[in-house]
Amino acid sequence: MIKHSKAILFFNKQAGQVKTGHTLSMIQEHFANHHINLEIINVPKPQSEIQEIVADRISQGYDLFIAAGGDGTVSFVSDPLVNTDKTLGILPLGTGNVVAKTLGIPLHLEKALALITSTDHGLSTIDTMYLVGDRNYISNVSVGVTPTLMANTCQDNKKRLGFFAYLVEFYKQALGLQLHRYYLEYDHQSASYLATEVLITNGRSMGLPNLKWPDDIAFDDGKLNILILRAKNLMDLFKMIISLFSQKEKNKSGIKQITFNNYCRIESRKITPVQADGDVINKTPIEVKINPKSLLIIVNHKNS
Repeated sequence: MIKHSKAILFFNKQAGQVKTGHTLSMIQEHFANHHINLEIINVPKPQSEIQEIVADRISQGYDLFIAAGGDGTVSFVSDPLVNTDKTLGILPLGTGNVVAKTLGIPLHLEKALALITSTDHGLSTIDTMYLVGDRNYISNVSVGVTPTLMANTCQDNKKRLGFFAYLVEFYKQALGLQLHRYYLEYDHQSASYLATEVLITNGRSMGLPNLKWPDDIAFDDGKLNILILRAKNLMDLFKMIISLFSQKEKNKSGIKQITFNNYCRIESRKITPVQADGDVINKTPIEVKINPKSLLIIVNHKNS
């Protein structure tokens, strides 16, 4: 395994698990002990600025790019690395850390640091998704109840409650569940559905232990998955969650799964917000294309 010599770290001090000062000092000390020249860039910053920084550092010979934050930070940093041979390391300091959980990256900071600087870590080349007119994302894009949930969950609650901040807001949203009409076009096929949410996902993790999407979903299988979720009331939602916990049940209650290998376009009768990798970014309609095997990430050997 190549030992990295020059690294740049994008550090999100607003991330849910960051203890400003202590966290950064621990990171700096670790890389100094491993004789790796580490440059630190504080984020968030405009995506265009991150792209310029990454392009400049690639030209200077930097060979390791690290995202220290939540899924949004990982997503921003990974975008300019798509379809390059440069490596992304992840220090999961956010609220959900869905990407890290899916790839088996340690959630404990010291263990995540040790993985990045290990001389025998694994590498995984994963698929990414391109949102037409925007940029590349890693984990998921969705329309429906989730974007509203994310928009209404305040930063203070995320720092104080962690992932449970989302659950509190989700409970509020669940009391007013609504079905909306969505029109899908995927790989030259079309269909329409009444749904609570339409999710395009690249990985299985939902952010909670044992709560995962169906087991035929993977980051590196060359396809993306559309999940149409239909819950008219709290009872429907309860059945859906129970079926997701059940690893043996093939047909998940209230969930229809479709796969595509090229593109998917989603329109809605009522214009609705869109979230991608944990951030509300747009409104319908949207079109997503797959970038197979386009991003190189440091993982444990058993997950590579």
